[in-house]
Amino acid sequence: MRPQEVHLFVFDNLSDWEASYAIAGINNPQFQKKSGIYRIRSVAITRAPVVSTGGIRIQPDLALDELSQRDSAMLILPGGIAWDEGKNREAIEVARVFLDSRVPVAAICGATAGLAHGGLLDCRRHL
Repeated sequence: MRPQEVHLFVFDNLSDWEASYAIAGINNPQFQKKSGIYRIRSVAITRAPVVSTGGIRIQPDLALDELSQRDSAMLILPGGIAWDEGKNREAIEVARVFLDSRVPVAAICGATAGLAHGGLLDCRRHL
C-alpha cells in the first residue's frame, strides 16, 4: 500500500518549531498504528527553496499549483510572520479547496489568523 501524503506548507520565515511534533509523529512509524500509512511532503508557493525562522533551508517537494486535495490526507499550515503581513494568500485558497472537499487542514498559530482573514472560519466549526 502506498502511503497517504500529509502536506506541510513551507514559506520564508515559517515558525519551524510549530509543526515539528506533528510531522515527527506522522512520519515516524513508531507512532503509527500501522507502519508506513503516512508520509510528509513539503509544499510551497513555488519549488524554490525557503528559509525558516530558525535558518533551516527547505527544498519543497511540490509547488502549490501541483497539489491536489485528492492526493492529500491533510494540509498543515504552520505559523509565521507572513500570515500577519497578508502573505500566503495562495495557501489560503488551497486550504479553501481542501476544506470544501472535506480534507482536514491543521492551522497552527499565525496560520489560524490567515484562515480567518480569508473567511475560511466564518461558517466552519473549528477548534
